[in-house]
Amino acid sequence: MRHFLLACMAALLSATPALAQQELPAHRQVPLMATAPAGHVIAGEVLLPDGATSSPVVLLISGTGRQSRDFAGFDGRYRPHRDLAQALLARGIGVIRFDERNTGESTGDHRTASGRDLREDAWLAFEQARAVPGVDPAHMFIFGGSEGAVFAMQLAAEKEGVAGIAIAGAPFRSGRDMSWDQIQAENPRKEGESEEDHRARVEKAYDEDIAFQKSRPSLADMLDYNGGLTAAAVHRPVLIIEGAEDWQVRAPAGFLLETTMRSSGNAEVQRAVFPGVGHLLTPNPVGVVDYDQLQDFRLDPRVTTRLADWILQVSASSPTGTH
Repeated sequence: MRHFLLACMAALLSATPALAQQELPAHRQVPLMATAPAGHVIAGEVLLPDGATSSPVVLLISGTGRQSRDFAGFDGRYRPHRDLAQALLARGIGVIRFDERNTGESTGDHRTASGRDLREDAWLAFEQARAVPGVDPAHMFIFGGSEGAVFAMQLAAEKEGVAGIAIAGAPFRSGRDMSWDQIQAENPRKEGESEEDHRARVEKAYDEDIAFQKSRPSLADMLDYNGGLTAAAVHRPVLIIEGAEDWQVRAPAGFLLETTMRSSGNAEVQRAVFPGVGHLLTPNPVGVVDYDQLQDFRLDPRVTTRLADWILQVSASSPTGTH
């Protein structure tokens, strides 16, 4: 998962002009500002459909790295949290977005934060939003992608008041195993390179990657992550979103999460697989692992439509928010 962070950092330095952003549907914006027990500030916002008196809302949690409320990357061409806000507001669903530590209006040091620290930051925004007029407190959901998907599962297991979670690019295997797969995908054997030399080059890159992850507490926490134990603890409605071209979190991760949840007694699990979609939830041609080669950085509309359908379905099936 570190690889997406590095890709975003490189793209932010490029000179490619950002794509024009479409305006969000008519909405009401409520700023959020909360001080964590450790003293840092988490800033964000609640976006509510214009004119709505009580709306289901979704907290958006980004993947690896220090991200803004838009989760902006690739020189502004990739703004998944804005795309989600646009699609969900149009369906009458509110959105909670926040700046991670030392980003935007938030303070604190992301580099020294553990995984628990970061998910507690997300929960702080969730709890602040509960009291905002127009938020339906019985139907507050969490959407998380990649590392954010892990946080969503953990929060659903640890906290009360979560109506359901939607997870995308959610890992089942440990960070060590995923890093090995990603390093191999990014370092194919070169023409004329011996098998032994290729193996040595991959192992060197892997060792450097693991060393970096060990230097960041939140990444280090993922190295020995156990997807089976995490999934088994979730007993709330779940939508698992998978891109068929996701090379960072490969199949059968979603299937394993689903079967683990179901075998642990959770019957409210749905899984949706989208052909031609990658880890970023954008169109991803078969075999493309260099995100700079992508032509369209907007979220695939099939994904946002399925997410909105699921939120409205769960909300309608449980008016009181109990499951």
